Amino acid sequence: MSDDNKLSNALSALVDSEVVDLSQTLEEGMPVVPTHARYGHTLYESYEQGDVACHYRLTLGEHTGTHMDAPLHFIAEGDAHNDIASIDLDSLIGRAATIDVADIERNATVPVERIEQWETKHGDLREDDRVLFRFGWDRHWATGSDGTQYMADWPGLSEKAAEYLTDTGIALVGCDTAAIDVAHDESFPAHYELLGNETYIVENLTSLDELPPFSLLVTLPLKIEDGSGSPIRAVAIVD
Repeated sequence: MSDDNKLSNALSALVDSEVVDLSQTLEEGMPVVPTHARYGHTLYESYEQGDVACHYRLTLGEHTGTHMDAPLHFIAEGDAHNDIASIDLDSLIGRAATIDVADIERNATVPVERIEQWETKHGDLREDDRVLFRFGWDRHWATGSDGTQYMADWPGLSEKAAEYLTDTGIALVGCDTAAIDVAHDESFPAHYELLGNETYIVENLTSLDELPPFSLLVTLPLKIEDGSGSPIRAVAIVD
């Protein structure tokens, strides 16, 4: 098959597929880790004030809303791919497995066995795959005081499970919680294991319940020099 035909077939497949938005909306008052910058959206030009255009100033942290962690977020030293501007883009587009762990209780972690059980049912994870964990925690996402539950007692990934994923060669791990580590564990074992092996992390995802076991995932960050992370627009393409 010629390159033109391959491209045509690929484009046809995309046209016939569904695009699922996995990103939370950036809006004032949304849940934010207490030590991180709050989100602000300030009007600078407006038609009502006589300006010929409209624009707002954004105030946000690198880890605001649906975002990606670069190794620099927890790993002080590394190679050329340590910051968000230098990461390998090939790792950010490709096959993703979505593992439903919505039954995991508050302040509990996903054990290795849950990943192995999923593989028995759906097929083995492969090197360079992406793995998304659906805790169903996005149900707590809300602005203001209504979002308090989102930032408390969320479940996470166990250190052994994180090691299993890095041993497999997984490129990226995502979740619909505030962090991949369980809320109460401030030693951050999953962060250190994943980022220390250049397995990127995406947090604050949503709508993972709309995904089948496998989909095509796109998670592109802003190109921030010396950035420890970046907000992203995460989407999945479902056949």
